[in-house]
Amino acid sequence: MLFKNPNLLYGLLFLLIPIIVHLFQLRKFKKVAFSNVAFLKPLITQTRKSRTLKKWLSLLSRLLAITCIVFAFAQPYFPTEDQGKLDENLIIYLDNSYSMQAKGADGRLYQATVNDLVEKLPAKLKFSLFTNDRTYQNVTKQEIANELLTANYSYKQLTSKQVLLKAAALKAQKKPNQSLLWISDFQRVDADPFITISEKEQFNLRLVKLEPVEQQNISIDTAFISREDAGNFKIGLKLTSNFENSQPVTISLINDNVLLAKTSATITNNKAEAEFLLSDLNALNGYLQIEGDGLQFDNRIYLSTNGREKTKLLHINDTEKDFLNRIFTEDEFDYSSSTSSSLNFNSIKEQQVIILNGVKNIAPSLATELNKFTAAGKTLVVVPSAIGSGYAAINGINKLSPLTIEKRITGINFDHPLLRDVFSNRISNFQYPKVNGISFNSTSGNSILTYDDGSSFLYQSENTFVFTAALNEENSNFQNSPLVVPVFYKLGLRNSSIGILYYHLGKRNEISFQKQLEQDQILELQLKDQRYIPEQRAYNSFVTIITNDELSSAGNYRLLLGDQSIGLLSFNASREENESTYFQNSELMTPVLSEIGEFIQELEDEKNKMELWKFFVAACLFFLICELLILKFIK
Repeated sequence: MLFKNPNLLYGLLFLLIPIIVHLFQLRKFKKVAFSNVAFLKPLITQTRKSRTLKKWLSLLSRLLAITCIVFAFAQPYFPTEDQGKLDENLIIYLDNSYSMQAKGADGRLYQATVNDLVEKLPAKLKFSLFTNDRTYQNVTKQEIANELLTANYSYKQLTSKQVLLKAAALKAQKKPNQSLLWISDFQRVDADPFITISEKEQFNLRLVKLEPVEQQNISIDTAFISREDAGNFKIGLKLTSNFENSQPVTISLINDNVLLAKTSATITNNKAEAEFLLSDLNALNGYLQIEGDGLQFDNRIYLSTNGREKTKLLHINDTEKDFLNRIFTEDEFDYSSSTSSSLNFNSIKEQQVIILNGVKNIAPSLATELNKFTAAGKTLVVVPSAIGSGYAAINGINKLSPLTIEKRITGINFDHPLLRDVFSNRISNFQYPKVNGISFNSTSGNSILTYDDGSSFLYQSENTFVFTAALNEENSNFQNSPLVVPVFYKLGLRNSSIGILYYHLGKRNEISFQKQLEQDQILELQLKDQRYIPEQRAYNSFVTIITNDELSSAGNYRLLLGDQSIGLLSFNASREENESTYFQNSELMTPVLSEIGEFIQELEDEKNKMELWKFFVAACLFFLICELLILKFIK
């Protein structure tokens, strides 16, 4: 038996009071003999024995009454197996990720869970609750009910280790056995196991696993701009479904809250594609939408475009052929080409992207100008010559060390910002391009494309992108690879938001605008009534904003300079959460409850079983009554 208020057990010192009183009452009296009382001796002996018994019984009843009342105030209870009560410093984790939009038996999983918590938790119970993006400490259900009921879903999805770390931060001091109520659908976030035994032992853990009854879902996975066709533009999109659906899916394109067009797509082998034809791409500020009863967040994808100012790109080319003029077309790029010997240095500062291709000898003056160019935040792409000199003078590049060895280009860093939105699937088996010799031997940690031995074929060093091998046809077949167009196209657009319909929430995004800021001017992002100040870097002719995880909602954001809108940016949540992969009960390593009601019932049962103070109050009254009866009936 344990005590909730053990300090009150010092009240047992009051037991000394009736003992001291009793000792005074049992003082020995001096015997005085007098005549004619011989026949009273038996009666006197009997009376003294009754009086002694009466005093001892009354003392015992008083001691027991005081003991019971002290125990009652100390609130004794029997410990559970985990040596702690469920309602003592209770911590609740409520998953509010997008996967909790799935339908359960009582509606959307998250909303039904919040309703259960608000309805069934004890009104006076104090607890701490955290979601993927909010924390409430030492609150009652009345204090946070409205916020939970109106809260938005979060694109953030905590791993099991992150949940335990956050719960540990809310743990009260000197309370080693606190209870953690974990409410989630337990969707897999990564390939790691759920938790280890040692991690589990940090808390008196209760898991509530919410399972959807409706798992059929259709998703808009991606949208992109197709090439110009006779003065028009095409917006393509891809759909996926986790079930066989014979009915055509209707897709709507809404621009500025007006229905612009509709089309339909038939899903075959769980995939479908569709496209919209637009005559003007400069005024797109809307979204694509489908109707579905599954997850809601992937039924809509926000899109926006800005003015199509051409990117100024200079190709310093000392090779015999120019394969880049077919990639950098005049509708999107102001493309120019020059040899290193005829280069006008004054034109460098006017460019946004420079590609240095096959130059055998880098003059010190050219290296100095290129370093100034990258220091201004602009993009330099270096394709080396097989044999050359002067490259070490360019920031981020080592000295040439030619090596004749055949290598295959087998690795793609899909998470690098340059390639993040290029591929719809993470392919692992494709027709590998190769090189016959390398000019640099680099194992840079910021690799974009890698050889089969793990060394870099294309890597980034700040604003410089370096190929480690020459790309002429004698040395490599990379020019004929499917990778050449997306890689160079994205390099050309690195300092521009043109051609990008949206960005992902929670990812690092570097977005540039052709805008010159004056001193102390800052850019802001606005969605409805909320404004955010992103990280930003101002250069001579443009400004780059950087977003990570400070934006919480998908939507079309306005880029503001003061109160003037200078651009549009769209952000969407990653589609990873529509994958129906969950931890099995056997992997969770602890008993799993199927609903909040089971935990509430366990809480009530424990409360009724544990609270022993009522019995001690009743015992105290019983012993006081016994004392009254003893004093009255024992003579």
